Amino acid sequence: MINGIYKKNYPLDTKVTIEPNELIKEHPKSGKMEKIISDIIITLHSENKKDTFLLEAQIDDDLEMILRIFNYSTLIALDNRTVSADGSCMKIEMPSPVVIYWEVSNTKDIVSVEIKFPNNKSVVYEIPTFKVLSHSVSELENMALLLPFYILKIRKELGKKGIDSAKRKALSKRLEGYVIEIGKVFKRLVRNNYITAKDAAMLLRRLLNMNLELYGNYPEFVEVDMTLKQLVDTGIDEAIDKAVAKAEARVEAKAEARVAKAEAKLAKAESRSQKQFAKAMKAGGEAMDKIMRYTGLSRREIMAL
Repeated sequence: MINGIYKKNYPLDTKVTIEPNELIKEHPKSGKMEKIISDIIITLHSENKKDTFLLEAQIDDDLEMILRIFNYSTLIALDNRTVSADGSCMKIEMPSPVVIYWEVSNTKDIVSVEIKFPNNKSVVYEIPTFKVLSHSVSELENMALLLPFYILKIRKELGKKGIDSAKRKALSKRLEGYVIEIGKVFKRLVRNNYITAKDAAMLLRRLLNMNLELYGNYPEFVEVDMTLKQLVDTGIDEAIDKAVAKAEARVEAKAEARVAKAEAKLAKAESRSQKQFAKAMKAGGEAMDKIMRYTGLSRREIMAL
């Protein structure tokens, strides 16, 4: 996930430490010590160095998040400060931050805090943003932890005023398509030993719980719930194959229905054309046998014209 979000290339066997996310700071007015909690602090350890990452998650756009990130980063850096041998210099190393937006965001790809010093010099602390729903499921393949949140893809559209049952049904079909695609991704990741089958089951259960929480009150979303339960209960390989077969059968049935409708329409048009032709032959005084032979109509049909 770090490689995907930060565009890094750490080996997958890199040592990872999940750092404590409770930070202590002094309240600027009361002077009392207070506890603040960040989302995720991760340190990756290589041979000669360690890199610390601060990940904060957000649903909506919020400019104050920039200040919170800077505040958290400063506290993390101070906790890990080092002092030179002669005691003349203190070094603090800021973590690499990112704000993860679960839903569509208008926030820029990079936001920043500019710190100005008395000598007119300034330092810009840049904070990248990562917008989950701006990516396709396949683009998030190596960031499996983020995939359950893809279920938010239709949430805002579903909440619009005036949306009727037919539109909700269409949205449920879209969501079911995303679920099946996510299931395929998990299947590939398990097969390639990128995640374990237990990991996949845990992520699918999270997806199921989120679906029930967000869309459980809509009867149009029953099939999505059933697909997810099947993925969780029957094992990912079998369930994905069944879900894909079901989706393909539905697409094939729709295609066959469209073909049948088109053929019926064509047959009706041909019949109308044949009757018009027969009517013209009849008006021209052609023999009944000849009209029947040329148009394929029965004597009764021609007499009725």
